[in-house]
Amino acid sequence: MEDKIAYLLADKDKQAVSLVFEHYGSLLLNIINRVVQDDAMSEDVLQTVLLKIWENGINFDASKGTLFTWLARISRNAAIDKTRTKDFRLTQESKQTPEVVNMAEEVLVEDEAEKIYLKQLISSLPADHQQLINMSFFEGYTHKEICEQLKIPLGTVKTRIRLAIKQLRSII
Repeated sequence: MEDKIAYLLADKDKQAVSLVFEHYGSLLLNIINRVVQDDAMSEDVLQTVLLKIWENGINFDASKGTLFTWLARISRNAAIDKTRTKDFRLTQESKQTPEVVNMAEEVLVEDEAEKIYLKQLISSLPADHQQLINMSFFEGYTHKEICEQLKIPLGTVKTRIRLAIKQLRSII
């Protein structure tokens, strides 16, 4: 099957990418997901990989390795490239936000000493960041409600909250 797929890729046959996806799609997705560690983002990277395979099919050289090795290398490199993008970094930071929220909720429930510690941590933030953290995590406002109440853009609210959480994380 590898020879057929390699021939179809070199010939730019439309069936080539379908065969690659059918025979290697789940393996390539696993390779990508090991690097990216996000299912939805891994699927996006796989689409990019399939396009690269289609565009560069003529470059496959069987004397340098198997078709799967070539496909795996393209997949791994695309996944690594994805981790270097701003989009990826922002997604990772957004995923970590609930950890701080959960910590704050646990502290509010547990004991007074931890509440005091958390308040001290938050007091180390700039005043505008303190206000946003308090409104978002302790008063229960959504980002949209905060932007409406404070009359600042939604993107600014999200950025400042993200920066505040990042600063808190560096202190902890």
